[in-house]
Order: sequence, then C-alpha cells, then structure tokens
Amino acid sequence: MPEPVEDLVIALYRLGRVQRAIARDALAELGGQGFAALAVVHREGPVRVSAVAEQLSVDLSVASRQVAALALAGYVEREPDPDDRRASRIHLTPAGMRVLTDSHRRMVSTAETALEQWSAQDVTGLAAQLERLREDFAAVASLPLQKDAA
Repeated sequence: MPEPVEDLVIALYRLGRVQRAIARDALAELGGQGFAALAVVHREGPVRVSAVAEQLSVDLSVASRQVAALALAGYVEREPDPDDRRASRIHLTPAGMRVLTDSHRRMVSTAETALEQWSAQDVTGLAAQLERLREDFAAVASLPLQKDAA
C-alpha cells in the first residue's frame, strides 16, 4: 500500500504553500513561527521557554530567540518562576493578545475565502481527518525507535 501513502506525503508536502499563505496573514512582525510561539504562550502560559520549545518541537535556542523577539515587540513579558527563582515564565501582554487575535482573524478570513466553494460538511470532515492524522503522528513520534528485525 505504499502508493496511497506516497500520494499523501506528496500532498502534505504541497500543503506548505497553504501554510505559507495562511502565515502571510499573520502580521508581518510575527511570522509563522512567532505566531506559533505566541499561541503557545497564550494557550499554556505563563510558561517557561523550555515548554514553548517542547510544544513547537524546536531546539531551546530557537524558542528562546522567538520569545526574545516577542518580548522586544512587547507581546510577552517575563516574570519570575515561583517554583524556581532562577528561571522565568512568559506570559502574554494585552498587545500580544491583540496581535494574536487579529492574526487569527486574518488567517480564518483567508481560509474562508479559499474554501468558499466547499460545503460545511467537507470542511468539518477535512478538519477531523487532519486532527486524526496529527494525533496518529504524535503517537508514533512519542514511541521509542524500534530496531530493525534481524
């Protein structure tokens, strides 16, 4: 059954264009990764930078740069971690909430325009299948690597 799976992989690869089109609608100062990091802080915050890195599946240094840029822009602030005063946690500022909300609205608007010929059932079905795909990949990613059978 490799052909259908190969077709799926190619289709997913081509979805990069869709992701870039949607990310363009995030405000330019955020970019796709900045938006994702800000969304993690919103959803999980207050949160340590290490948790942002984990949620985005990126190296700690990458998450640290993203958070630093968001802080410089005034979208997040650092606060002492009450569990470990040597560490800090990141939380959203009102400006961060505004930019996140506005970016999300723009991305939804772009998707609505692109999908205006789709039925609500088709959109709902695709969203459910993509969530299933995400969950299945997450489950596999969390499994230890298996050695080839000899």
